Amino acid sequence: MIPLMVAFPLLFGFIIVILDTLRAKKVLIKATFVLGAALPVGIFLTENGREMVGGWSRVAGIEVGIGEINAPFIAGELILFTVVVLYSLSYFDFRDKKTAKALVLFLLMHAGLLGAFLARDFFNFYIYMEIASVSAFALVAFSEEPSSKEAAFKYLVLSLLASYLFIFAIGMIYMETGYLNVELVAQNAFPSRELNAALGVAFASLLLKAGIFPLHGWLPDAHSKAPTPVSALLSGLVVKAPAYGMILLFSALPVGESLKTAAMIVAVASIFFGIIMALLQRDAKRLLAYHTVSQMGYVLLGIATFNFIGAAYYALAHSLFKGGLFLSVGSLGRKSRKLGEFGYRNAPLMAFSVLMLSLAIGGVSPFIGSYAKGLISSGLEGGLKWAVAMGSLGTLVSFTKLNYYLSKGKTGELRVSWKLSSLVLALTTLGAGLYLGAGLKPSDAIYIAAAVLTFFGLRALGIFERGVQSEAKDVGRDVNVLAAVFVTFMLAVLLLQWP
Repeated sequence: MIPLMVAFPLLFGFIIVILDTLRAKKVLIKATFVLGAALPVGIFLTENGREMVGGWSRVAGIEVGIGEINAPFIAGELILFTVVVLYSLSYFDFRDKKTAKALVLFLLMHAGLLGAFLARDFFNFYIYMEIASVSAFALVAFSEEPSSKEAAFKYLVLSLLASYLFIFAIGMIYMETGYLNVELVAQNAFPSRELNAALGVAFASLLLKAGIFPLHGWLPDAHSKAPTPVSALLSGLVVKAPAYGMILLFSALPVGESLKTAAMIVAVASIFFGIIMALLQRDAKRLLAYHTVSQMGYVLLGIATFNFIGAAYYALAHSLFKGGLFLSVGSLGRKSRKLGEFGYRNAPLMAFSVLMLSLAIGGVSPFIGSYAKGLISSGLEGGLKWAVAMGSLGTLVSFTKLNYYLSKGKTGELRVSWKLSSLVLALTTLGAGLYLGAGLKPSDAIYIAAAVLTFFGLRALGIFERGVQSEAKDVGRDVNVLAAVFVTFMLAVLLLQWP
């Protein structure tokens, strides 16, 4: 039954193509879209364990499964995707001929992400991750935003470069171990120069796809230029597939201390780089995009310390609160995304949702962000614990800035489904935190007070008036520079592992 989680979105995507060709009624297309998104939820709630597709042996067959590590990834995907589907029904204009094509791409992304999270072998993980990625490129290009085509092109070229090198690394793993199944690779992988090279190439490739500093260059443009529901999926879900791939890699291959240390340094750098860049943004969606760079640093920190459960739950938490923030800000800022030119003064329900989601991303209890950061911190010592704490403070400062400007402006009329989508995700971050045991911590009030004081201090110094260049002038030059950074980083990782 588990493979049906992937089959249903693919099947209903195909049905939408037929219905659109036959010019079926829009309500039928909408119902098909909802069914394709929702049916995998039932299977996830009733199935568990591992399964060999077609009854083949593990050596030759395709293994899928639901376990304690990938279940949070899948849960986050199903919750956020379902909410985004309901949001999209009133977001897209079903009189537009492109809308049916966009819905098909949504379902392809859904199938690709579920397939990647269910995979227990490297090759099928790669195939499904690429299905999700290709859908993402196309959906970014669907946007009517200026420069969205350039953002999609940059995302496409860099992601494909990483994909080619990742499949090359998989080939090296197969040559050295004779297997692609994660468990069989782990049983037959012994330290060698070849496996070190494969691990380094694959790790760098997945870092780029996850948008983690310093390989994040494609992410701010792609996430901020995409249509609002697509931005929510890109930030909340698509970057999680490569993160899950890193877990598969680190759990199957012998990882040396040098790579672990490098991964921890990159994780901490990504956390603080994302916060600093977010603080300097005047575009609300770019602010959120840079926080994806920052938040993925926490996920990488969990992976680097082999705290896979912590990384998985942080991925779940990020899916919920970041997806909700993109939906909220995108709904409020339909005419302008510049901070100060729109807000939630006349939308109290949206204000309530954004405030809750801001506390969740800041790691304030009893939201799920607090629980997830607690899991990440539990595997850390010394300075790394302080890095997580200071990262939480920086995040709260950044979202104090966001809410300050949103409280000054007003928005146009909001559709009920948009307000409900934000509210559902906000309440889910609270409910999930309480369910998982994130008790109320009075000390969090100190973090909030410190963040507010820091924000007003930085504002008095004029930090937020400076801003940064937000758009590329030459896409071709950008792609070349980012590709050079990627290759240089990959070579550095390879040299670190040289015996």
